[in-house]
Amino acid sequence: MLYRKIAIKIFGYLAFHDFGNRFFLKYNRSLLDEQNKAFFSLGLDRDKGLKKLNSILEDIYGVNYSEKRGMWSEHLIVFAAIATSDRVVRNILEIGTFNGETARILSALFPLSQILTIDLPFSEMKKTKMYEYETKNSQLILKRSKNLKFLSNVKFLEQNSLMLINTTDSFDLIWIDGDHSYPVAAIDIANAVRMLNRDGIGICDDVYLDAREGQMDGRSKASIETLKSLNNAGLISYNLVRKRIGKYFNFPEFNKKYLGIYKKI
Repeated sequence: MLYRKIAIKIFGYLAFHDFGNRFFLKYNRSLLDEQNKAFFSLGLDRDKGLKKLNSILEDIYGVNYSEKRGMWSEHLIVFAAIATSDRVVRNILEIGTFNGETARILSALFPLSQILTIDLPFSEMKKTKMYEYETKNSQLILKRSKNLKFLSNVKFLEQNSLMLINTTDSFDLIWIDGDHSYPVAAIDIANAVRMLNRDGIGICDDVYLDAREGQMDGRSKASIETLKSLNNAGLISYNLVRKRIGKYFNFPEFNKKYLGIYKKI
């Protein structure tokens, strides 16, 4: 009788585990199909972009793309897909340099482009608790210096992104990965729309569809509400692309994050 109960429990566990694996495999395939269609609607080829990205990552870091590695996400594949398209990208702006990794990858993907990347002075990062988990010491600065070293087409500025309200420069590609909450995120997006060339592409990170302002985990509706407002005013059109497509990052629904990709109208 005891052996029978043990056997039933083991069988039940294996059946449940198998069902879970099959469910999430189907779930992942569904998300991948959805992502490919999202890229296609933007005139981009995700498979082609991923192939290009992996060749760059192999050269720089000796590894292929994985969304479980550090800050990597689908934004890198979007950049690579743009790089392999017939789109002309002469000038790039990155708001939020962090450790310089994205700027380094952009430099390799767009070797003929001029890239401006900005971030807060280190003293201000510590004061505002921006990147708090990385700013207990100077490791962030050392990583950034290592990544940006010898990149002839990259210019780094220690500058509050709000200062961009004064710039008259324009860009073909703008990546916003700074403060994600009000009011900075809204101002960054509005500034980016103003600075975007007529045929340019703007991309903002960590777009949440549902969040309460002031949550400790940094979730905010600032980006989605700003995109909607600009869209309703007839200034932009935008699409949402999942930031990551693995089950861990999308299940349950509360975990979902998007990239907001927009163009001027």
